[in-house]
Amino acid sequence: MTSDEFTFAPASSGHYRALTLAPGEPHMERADLAPGRSARARRLRVARFVQMTDFQLADPFSPGRLTFLHRLAGRPGWEFMFPAYRPQEPLLLQAIEASVRSVREIEGTAPDFVITTGDSIDSAQANELSALLALLDGGTEVDPNFGVDDPKAHPAQAVSAEFYNPEPESRDVYKREHGFPDVPGLLAAAGRPFVTAGLGVPWLGCFGNHDCLVQGRAPLTPEFQALVTGDRQPIDLGMEPPDHPMDLYLADPTALSHGPSRPISPRADRRVISPAEYVRAHLDSPTQPPGHGFTEQNLADGTTYYCYDAVPGLRLIVLDSTHPSGHVTGSIGARQRDWLIDRLTEVHSSYRDEDGARVDTGNPDRIVVLASHHGLTMMDNTVPDTEKRYHAADLEAIAHRFGNVVLWIAGHEHRNSVVPHARDGGGFWHVLTSGLCEWPCQTRALELSVAQADSGEDLLVIRSTMIDHAAPARPGTELNLWDLAAWHRELSYNEPTRVGGPHSAGTRADRNVDLLVPITPALAAALRDLDA
Repeated sequence: MTSDEFTFAPASSGHYRALTLAPGEPHMERADLAPGRSARARRLRVARFVQMTDFQLADPFSPGRLTFLHRLAGRPGWEFMFPAYRPQEPLLLQAIEASVRSVREIEGTAPDFVITTGDSIDSAQANELSALLALLDGGTEVDPNFGVDDPKAHPAQAVSAEFYNPEPESRDVYKREHGFPDVPGLLAAAGRPFVTAGLGVPWLGCFGNHDCLVQGRAPLTPEFQALVTGDRQPIDLGMEPPDHPMDLYLADPTALSHGPSRPISPRADRRVISPAEYVRAHLDSPTQPPGHGFTEQNLADGTTYYCYDAVPGLRLIVLDSTHPSGHVTGSIGARQRDWLIDRLTEVHSSYRDEDGARVDTGNPDRIVVLASHHGLTMMDNTVPDTEKRYHAADLEAIAHRFGNVVLWIAGHEHRNSVVPHARDGGGFWHVLTSGLCEWPCQTRALELSVAQADSGEDLLVIRSTMIDHAAPARPGTELNLWDLAAWHRELSYNEPTRVGGPHSAGTRADRNVDLLVPITPALAAALRDLDA
């Protein structure tokens, strides 16, 4: 039997599409920040790295999940409570593994590092974090069923009318309305343990809201900790849907979980961990670099942001944009803002103060790349907190005061986007990369090189290249790891309610692009010294 012989149900309100291979897109030069200029000759490669983001690696059996809310998707006022379920999620670990192996096998020079920009796990659970580290470090067997022996506890098999069940006997809503296929044995194959390969290059972590908040939304309470490690799995809301569910959830993350439930084997490893435990787990990882960016100083200070200076000529500043009082959008606290300004000052020979006056420091110049989970468009969280918080306008103004900031990378929005942020004489590029949990299931390689413009001055060129994992376009029938990753990607493409929306892949201008940035003579001279 070939993959073309899988049975596709007739769709009443949607058209299911299989994927095919297409030629790779050529790189498009974007000179938005350097009008009238073009890169003539590249003289020095400074750094090459890969961004992976938004795995949202989830324990599908967790009593803390709100899968049962899926039927309310689209209800007014409920937008921040979704998605509660993705039809491709049983295949997520295989999709992450396929992406890791594909990054590991990039042709040419290996990347200097890989950075994950947050929401690597789904609900800050200890077992989710263990699985994440196993996938990135390699050499460990992972169990996609997270130790659950009864597959009937999985939403796809428990409530077949509302969740996608690939077995032929199911006539669920995904098959009836969207033409999803029958794939006998898919769920059983997805539950098979496998041994991870690991990235094989230095990798760095970054905090996202799903890495430290309950379901990416609310601060932990003792009641939720008891729920998530307990022996009951909620399966229905059990009340009239409230008008403002997010307010209820922020105050009590068990508020929507008091309805009907079914028994489930309790597991202590489902407990929600603290930010310090998240950092400690990275420090205990055996692969490079030590701590994956996080340090013992983070533990001592109670912080989750850091600098990475291992690549000559480059400073990577990794921010924590999560809002400790909850909600899905981001902000930066006053303490972190002051720390950011100090770290930027250290790698600028000059910068502008808040009044626009030039300040000379005598410090050596380096390229600066900022990384955070939330991008500027999502730095708008105004939930009251114990510390003054800073938002998009404040943070963009800081970046513009420091001319060596050339790039800000982020995730969270599950879409590909490349936007220029101009300032006098230059600016920086704001780059969002789509989440691995949803279509287009890609990662992004970024290469920074010094080039000479056709007009003679130095430019920095940021080459962005999208990476599809190496699973086949059409899944085969062996249902091995690569077939399962291929099914994950195909189902993701046909998912009707993805976070990134119908245009999550972006346009050509958001994917394979050469981004030009004017740089100061002082920075250009410092970078030329690297090649001396």
